[in-house]
Amino acid sequence: MERRDYLLRMLEEMGRVMARVRELVTGQSVAAAAQELERAASHAGLTLPLVRALGGDGLAAVLTTAGRPDPAKYLLAAEYLYVEGLRTAPPEDAALFGRALALYRGIGPLRDAAALQAAVADRIAELERRVATPHSPSPGGDLR
Repeated sequence: MERRDYLLRMLEEMGRVMARVRELVTGQSVAAAAQELERAASHAGLTLPLVRALGGDGLAAVLTTAGRPDPAKYLLAAEYLYVEGLRTAPPEDAALFGRALALYRGIGPLRDAAALQAAVADRIAELERRVATPHSPSPGGDLR
């Protein structure tokens, strides 16, 4: 029960963070979006630059809590890689978008978080377009 309560609180917070990041990105404040993610990550015990540096099993280990995958950490990591992709020049941006897409796809259903699930579905659709058509402009224009 305690883990479920924790997950629900974290998912609610991630819904707020994703909404704020979307607002900032659309308004062409990608740096502010990155700062918003840093604040949220510090509360979740996640070091975001480590997310960019790690891959595979190392990244999976960082995104767990009590030995189980933590959906909130997956969301933070995926959103961070998305924002970093917006801040990065081609061709590295496509690699970051691809990594973000893989994390989003790995999250699975978010029970009791329908609005967040919809935001994740929207982000997946956007990332699929970006991966299929590299170097597409960001939602708020080209921010590079």
